[in-house]
This record gives sequence, structure tokens and C-alpha cells, in this order.
Amino acid sequence: MGVRYPITVPERCPFTLQNIPFGIFSLEDTQDQESTLRAGSAIGDFVLDLHTLAQYGGFEAVGISRSSVNVFSGPNLNSFAALPAADRARVRLLIIDLLSQSESMLFQNAELNNKAFILKDHVTMHVPMAITDYSDSFGSLIHANNTLGPFGFPMPQSWFHYPMAYNGRTGGVEVSGNDIIRPSGLFPDPITGKVILQPSRQLDFEIGIGMFVGKPVEKGETITAQEASDHIFGLVLHNDWSARDHQKFEMAPLGVFHSKSFSTSISPWVVTLDALQACVAPPPPSNLTEIHPMLRCDDKNTGMFDVDLPATVSRNGGLGVEITRSNHKDEYWSLTQMLAYHSLNGCGLKTGDLISTGTISSPQHDSRAQYRGPATNGCLTEVFALGNTLPEVGGKPMSWLEDGDRLTIEGWFRARDGTQAGFGPLTSLIRPAQCW
Repeated sequence: MGVRYPITVPERCPFTLQNIPFGIFSLEDTQDQESTLRAGSAIGDFVLDLHTLAQYGGFEAVGISRSSVNVFSGPNLNSFAALPAADRARVRLLIIDLLSQSESMLFQNAELNNKAFILKDHVTMHVPMAITDYSDSFGSLIHANNTLGPFGFPMPQSWFHYPMAYNGRTGGVEVSGNDIIRPSGLFPDPITGKVILQPSRQLDFEIGIGMFVGKPVEKGETITAQEASDHIFGLVLHNDWSARDHQKFEMAPLGVFHSKSFSTSISPWVVTLDALQACVAPPPPSNLTEIHPMLRCDDKNTGMFDVDLPATVSRNGGLGVEITRSNHKDEYWSLTQMLAYHSLNGCGLKTGDLISTGTISSPQHDSRAQYRGPATNGCLTEVFALGNTLPEVGGKPMSWLEDGDRLTIEGWFRARDGTQAGFGPLTSLIRPAQCW
């Protein structure tokens, strides 16, 4: 028997029994990874192979027969995400039940046990969904107040009427662990002022959360914020990398393009709304204003979650230093409001659409002048605009991201049993620019 009951979840491991996120993995020692892509859940130090479990009849109790295991095979989770929310919830609860009982097939069937449990260090994680559309929102009032001024833009009147967003590039979305190549672009040289092709000197990150659409919205139809939860498959950590020097030059009049399209990183494990129910936060501030009724969320399905979001940087392989920390509960617009607004013009939503909160920032520390710990800003642009002092990284003051830096964003929340659970790390290494 490979894994014995009960499974030990190490301290500070995000993948507890009350979490059970979903992802797509392949075995590291397999020659053709594409042929072995399949769905899994994370539990402790293991990945539970859901395709194998389904082949052994593990999901027949919830209506997924051995002949219907395709929802757990293949290169993405779209087929599973498209199932009704109630069916997905039953699958998750069944997994929890199987892992919770010593007499379950997972621990009594030696052959299944040896095949279904795989050490997470022996797998490669992949983008969990076939992403059909991607957009990034602008949902934090704190972030807006801290950054619009430095970029030379006034607060638009429209900001308080709906959650603003822009369309992104699906091809730029990569999973955690992929290196980020410093982008180059055409913008003024800081010394000569001449527009030249050059690497960005102001590489920045953005702490955010992305949501994947499960149940689609047909073209021409709309949903309200109170209905939106039924259409959300789950959440991932989201980092929309930004070249700020390039961004300042290209922003007017059409907005960002090259300064953001080079890469967007997401964490590989999709955390369900069911797992987040114990950390639902109150409705956002926008809910208390005169917004359109379609965007008003209720007290139960607020689309707001108490998720702690620390970001650390390690330099050239050194120890990681936490430089900033924010929380999703401090957003102005909620996830359900963002999803409802996306549907408002009848464009429709598809299974696999990725919608991000944009940068999440939290209120400043009261004693900022004496404070030398992590900031509360969702990006470096805010830190420098406000004159905050960051902890040193690698023995030198922290400024814009350098080549050789490794950025790691985490997301932590309280599970139903009161324990701490999380999304797992979203981490990337910065590599030098390749062309200019």
C-alpha cells in the first residue's frame, strides 16, 4: 500500500482536506506529456489522480460512470467545469469523503492506492483550463487612487458605476513556474528621451485573483451579480506582469498593449467557491452606492473573500523576503459584480473565460513613517508613488524587479474546519531580455 490512512498534511501546506482544488498535471518521467494530461486534486504532499479514480468507479455514486471519465482526462478541466455547480460540489464532497475514511476504496484497494496517489514533486502542472477569453479588471479603489495620478490620469466618472476592465491576450497566460523574460519595447530612453527599442527597466507585478467561468452565458443573455456565483467554476491567483516605463508611453489613447501582453501568470490549482465559503467577506463598498440593480450583490453571495495575499522576492537564489501583502476583502468591486458586468452588453460568456480582479491593494499602515515591514500595495508602482520603504532584498534596497529575482505570490484563507488553507504558490523567475 503506497499511501496509508490518514494522510498527513504538513504544517503550512495549503492543500488541506477542506480545500480540494482541481488542476491539470502530467507525470514528470513520461516522454509524451501531452498524452498523459489529466485532472487531479491536491491533498497534502500528493496529487490525487481523478482520471484513475474514475476508471475504478470512484465517482459512480455521483453519476459519473466509468464510461464518462472524459471529464477527468485530456488537457484541461473545461468538461468538468461545464457540469452544473451542484454536480461539481458533489464530486468535491465525495473526494473529501473518500479521503476521510479508512475503509474507502482509496485505502482498501492496493492497486488503486498505488496508482491514484502521486507525490506532487513528481508531476508537472499545466494551465488548468482551455482559456477562451481573458480580461483584466480595475476593481480596487485603493489601487486606482494610488496609481492614476502618477500615470497622469484623473479618476474617471464611470469608475464608480461599474467595474472597469480591458480585454487581454489569452496566448500570454502561463502557469506558475514558467520563467518570465524581461520584455523589450519602443519607448523614450530615460537619459536621451529618444524613442528606441530597449528592455523595460521598470518591471512590475500585480497581485490579483482570477476566476474561471464554468456555466456559460449564452450570447444575448445577461446575468445579475446575485446569479453570478452559479457561473463561477473557481479561482486562481493572478499576476498581470507590467512594464511600467513602456506602459506610461503607450497608455493614451487606447490603453495598454505591449506593456502587459508579454505575460500573465496564474496558479495551477483552481480553488472552488465551496472551499471558500468559510471566508466569505461582507459586500463591497460599491454595493452601498447607487449602482445599477444588476450589479448589486446579496449578503450571502458577495463575491468577496478574506484571502490574504503576500508577495515575496528572492534575489539570485537567496532567501525570500516578503515585500507586500494585501487582501481581497479590501476590493471596491466584487467578483460577482465583475462577472455580471461582463455579460451586460450581451457578449456572452464561455466555459473557460478568465476574468481577473486586477491589482488588489489594501489600506496603508497607520504608522507608515516608522514601519519597515511589508507594504500593503498590490504592485511596486504604488509603493514608489506613495514613498513607502520596502525591506531589503539580497542585501540591497528593493526597487523594480531585477533579472534573477524570483517573485512568489501566495493566497491563504480559513477553511470550514477553521484550519488555514491556500491556493499554492504562484512563482516565476525573471530572466534577461532577449532582444533590443
